[in-house]
Amino acid sequence: MTPSRPPRAWSRPSTSGRSSPMPVWGRPAPWPRSRTGNVTCWTGSQKPHFVKDGIALSLGVPVEKVRSIWVVGPGSYGRSDADDAAMDAAVLANAVGKPVRVQYTRDQATGWDPKGPASIHRARAAVDASGNVVAYEFTSKGFSRIDVNTNGGAPKDTLAGHLRGTELKSADGFGVPAESYEFANKRMAWETIPPLLERASPLRSAHLRDPVGPQVHFASESFMDEVAAALNIDPIEFRLRHVKDARDIAVIQAAAEKAGWQARPSPRKDQAGNKVSGRGIAYSQRNGTRCAIVAEVDIDRASGKIWARKFTIAHDCGQIINPDGLKHTIEGNIVQGVSRTLWEEVKFDLNNVTSVDWMTYPILDITETPEAIEVVLINHPELPPTGAGEPSIRPVAAAIANAIFDATGVRIRRVPFSPDRVKQSLS
Repeated sequence: MTPSRPPRAWSRPSTSGRSSPMPVWGRPAPWPRSRTGNVTCWTGSQKPHFVKDGIALSLGVPVEKVRSIWVVGPGSYGRSDADDAAMDAAVLANAVGKPVRVQYTRDQATGWDPKGPASIHRARAAVDASGNVVAYEFTSKGFSRIDVNTNGGAPKDTLAGHLRGTELKSADGFGVPAESYEFANKRMAWETIPPLLERASPLRSAHLRDPVGPQVHFASESFMDEVAAALNIDPIEFRLRHVKDARDIAVIQAAAEKAGWQARPSPRKDQAGNKVSGRGIAYSQRNGTRCAIVAEVDIDRASGKIWARKFTIAHDCGQIINPDGLKHTIEGNIVQGVSRTLWEEVKFDLNNVTSVDWMTYPILDITETPEAIEVVLINHPELPPTGAGEPSIRPVAAAIANAIFDATGVRIRRVPFSPDRVKQSLS
């Protein structure tokens, strides 16, 4: 029996804001330097070598006196970039002269970890009499994705560092779409909101799997579908008119063929009643890797519930080394992307983050996972591998959004697509 979901309301004035609480992090702490002059830390950090550097700086000891030992833990996905528990343990062990173990409870970890940045995106386009895009502008604005560095190498990036008076110094960084649409006039830009940390906020933004990629491409690929719909053109035909990179064209065509895509404009005109279905396409690049996704969704208008039923993805990451491992990685990206798109959001009031457990921060459960994920691998032995850990999560939200539009004729421009938001949009 599936537990009922709690009611939720989106609390950020933005198109996207993400966090991903992972299993609780526990780290046996350093031995105090007062005994041996050395510091040893056991950590599940994504980057234990940087933890070593950060502890040395924090305690004022030579880096060669610090040993960081990695222990098996859950995946990071950006969660362990700050390495707060390791730094807490080092400071406490040094203060009390005893070994210290730090392990956060669920609400502590979820409440205080760095958050994926919220953002707003704007797009506009001009088309000629033949339906060709002659000008395109896209702008991203959000909190920096690097308030916290991608490692624990500096005390300023940790909670312990803040409490001990370390100077807060953030960095600016966001992103724009990675694609090969060739328009006569094209402008893409990003800007960041002044860093939260420098305004004494406890909220820190940092990396979450494919930093800002899903947010940016949710907006850009949804907009491409909007233009195609306005021109009454099939979404794939529209993309193929304007995409110029041969490998990009290949993944779009491969995904469409495998999914059995039938060319027609969106939205569908042949549906009535409470239960409707639709399909959507989205594509993107990431550091040389290309992928295109076709999503097929079922929607219950009365409840607002969406089932992302099937995904077909074509993936080109250059030379393929391990096909089975690659497929499993892509499947994991899809499932996590569905969870982030349909359920996950960080809520907070004036005092605290209020999304602190699996009831207040719900994720996709096993009954809601897709019934099928079909993967088409395109191998290029003549090219170097360009990575698969993150690219295929990038277009998931846009593909689902475009499928919702195809099914309902309604464009939802804010994530997550919770039942309450879907019902409100459809009404």
